[in-house]
Parts: sequence; C-alpha cells; structure tokens
Amino acid sequence: MKRFIHIVGLLLVLCVAAVFFMRYTDSERPNNGPSGRVQTSDEFQADNSHMSAPPLSRPSSSALSTNSPSKDILLVNAENPLPKDYRPKNLVNLYDKKHKHFQLAKADIEVCEAVYQAMDAMFTAAQKDGVRGFIITSGYRSREEQKEIFSTSADGFAANPGESEHETGLAFDVTSYGNENFELTPQFEWLSKHCAEYGFIIRYPKDKEDMTGVPFEPWHYRYVGTPHSKEIMDKGIALEEYLEPQ
Repeated sequence: MKRFIHIVGLLLVLCVAAVFFMRYTDSERPNNGPSGRVQTSDEFQADNSHMSAPPLSRPSSSALSTNSPSKDILLVNAENPLPKDYRPKNLVNLYDKKHKHFQLAKADIEVCEAVYQAMDAMFTAAQKDGVRGFIITSGYRSREEQKEIFSTSADGFAANPGESEHETGLAFDVTSYGNENFELTPQFEWLSKHCAEYGFIIRYPKDKEDMTGVPFEPWHYRYVGTPHSKEIMDKGIALEEYLEPQ
C-alpha cells in the first residue's frame, strides 16, 4: 500500500514539473506578431515592399560620344538626344557677373561655369584687339523652354527638344549692334579666327549641313575645350566628323 502511495506521489510531482516547464519555455519564445509564426524572407519582402528604394535612373549613353579621338565630348544632335532628365551642373547667370566686355539681350542667360570662364577670357581679348559690341542672346535652355521654342518656330529650324545644344549649357548665341547678318561683322571675323584659342568652335560650319543637319550658324558657339577646338577649326570640320571612328 505504501509503495502505491509513493508511485502516485511521484506521478503527481512529474505532472507538475511538466506543466511548469511548458509554461516557462512558452514565455521565452519570440513574439512574431498576431499569428505567433515567424515570417519567411519572401513574406517579409512582400509585406514591406513599400520600403524598397526606387530604381536608379541612368542617363542615356547615346548622349555621350564614345568615339575617338575624345570620349568625353558631349555630342548632341538628332541622332544623339539628351536624356529627358538631363540638367548641366554649375550653371552661372551671366547678368550676375556684370561683365564689361559683352552685353546681354536679357537678364536670365546662363551657361556652365567653365564656359563662362572661357567667354570671359575670349571677350576680354577681343576688346584688347579693339573689337567690341558683342551681345549674348542665348545660353542654357531647359527642356520646357526648348519645347516652347520648337512649337512656335516659324522657319522650322528650331531643334527638337532634347536635340538642342542649348540644353547642355555649353553653347551660346551672339550678335552685335545694328547688324542683321552677323557673318559680315568684325565681331564674327574676330571670333572665327580666335574662338578656338579659348576652347570654342563654330558648331554649325558653312557647307556642313549634310553632317550636322543644321544650316550654317555664324552666331552659335560651342565649348569643347582645347586642343579639340583648335584641331576642329584648323581642319574646318564639323564636330560629328571629329568624333567619327578613326
């Protein structure tokens, strides 16, 4: 009889211990939300998809020439449009510079800083040579500005949005006082002889429309830097020809 009582008592102790152990281990489990179940990695990504970073947008490689002799010259034309979100860096307002060697047709003309530095040196040299009266009529244009110009162009010569050099901040247009034909002015004569010394080219030369797709524009100057500018102007070629594979 005593042996039976001992067995029953031992069983009761074991039951109490088992219940205590189950409660203890249950309290140590991590809290995994209402379901009490650990999420898989796929489920976590699905539930937190709103936290994912947006995809990076990369500029179109077509806007950068990859041909010799220079891979870092920006080529913009109908076949090489700029990316839709392209905006040049380091734009400066020419009016803020209060430059004395050229005038401005309006107060909001901008170009890239490097272009302004080259313009400053070039027009200062022109004045020392006795050539004055330059008027800058255009510089950087946003995509929206180019769209408006294109839509209102009467002669049909305005570039399509994304295909204009003005969107690069590397080009400017110039004229002079009282002259409708800039090609016949002393200002053009001086620029055509000396612009390459300061990194500029006549972007749309005479008799090169078949290469550029644009008629001769004696007023439009593009910064490419030296020595590229000197070679292009010395050879009398278009930028497209200069960037052709050798």
